[in-house]
Amino acid sequence: MSSTLHIAVAQETGNVPVTVLYLKGSLDANTSGELESKADEIIGGGNTNLLLDLNGLDYMGSAGLRAFNAISHKLKDNGSGEIKLLNPSEPVSKVIKTLGFTDFFDIQSDLDSAVKSF
Repeated sequence: MSSTLHIAVAQETGNVPVTVLYLKGSLDANTSGELESKADEIIGGGNTNLLLDLNGLDYMGSAGLRAFNAISHKLKDNGSGEIKLLNPSEPVSKVIKTLGFTDFFDIQSDLDSAVKSF
């Protein structure tokens, strides 16, 4: 089985500029590197507030959470910025809850509210 991940990027502005990454497909060991590379590119460009829209993911493995954690650490190492999760699909929400990551990430359910929360 071949897994694919599509990442679309948009800019939103609330209290501060927010970069939204719309993820679609599977986020697993085969595709998590793509997310980390895209985040590195965005962070390197000076964007430090990232919102990951997870509604389009039909599958996420533990490597996806590892990628979220790695991105979070890069933002902290950069001195500022934050990562938040938006509207996880049911299977993704189940993984986040099962692995106990609900305490580590701010999970939002509405784009406007999420952007304003930064």
